Amino acid sequence: MTLSFFIASFVSLFALINPLSALPVFISLTENHDAKWRNYQIRKTCMYIIVICACSYLAGSHILGFFGISINALKIAGGIIISRSGFLLLNAKHKRDIKGKIKQEALEKDDISFSPLAMPLLAGPGSISLLINMWIEYPELDKKVSIMLAIVGVAFSIFVIFSIAPKILKYTGDAGLKSLSKIMGFLVLAIGIEMISASVLNLLKTIS
Repeated sequence: MTLSFFIASFVSLFALINPLSALPVFISLTENHDAKWRNYQIRKTCMYIIVICACSYLAGSHILGFFGISINALKIAGGIIISRSGFLLLNAKHKRDIKGKIKQEALEKDDISFSPLAMPLLAGPGSISLLINMWIEYPELDKKVSIMLAIVGVAFSIFVIFSIAPKILKYTGDAGLKSLSKIMGFLVLAIGIEMISASVLNLLKTIS
């Protein structure tokens, strides 16, 4: 049961973060640097991903309580954000918000690990919403441990994927990456719709 839950958590979070669709942006931001600098940025990015996701998971519900935001409101808002991400993935438009002045600023920075790589390119509102929802939905200790391990697993996957980014892009090409992104987009869209439908049903039950 714990293994299957870990796999489900890993797949959900990996699909939302979707490092594969971020590969072209990562390569364009690092192509003029040497391998040592690039590997250093990858390591720091993965550490930031773990910190951002872990903090969102562990502290998110307390932040909601402080602002008086209900669980159902979070689920609906998070579901909309996640559904939008899934829709953009299906149309191969996700991870394109790093452009213009933001991209130019990133090209001039000595450190791009936190911004724009970790945020907003990888760990964005969708993954944060999912993790807060998971904290609320699964209070069991074994499941919480599984989710934390899934966060670490996704970060390790990002490390591996970004480390061999040129080889992946050379092997799959842009068309292959778009196809993989569309598959993940379908999963992400389903996650978002599930969150919205579950929260709407809960609201209807409270009214009736």
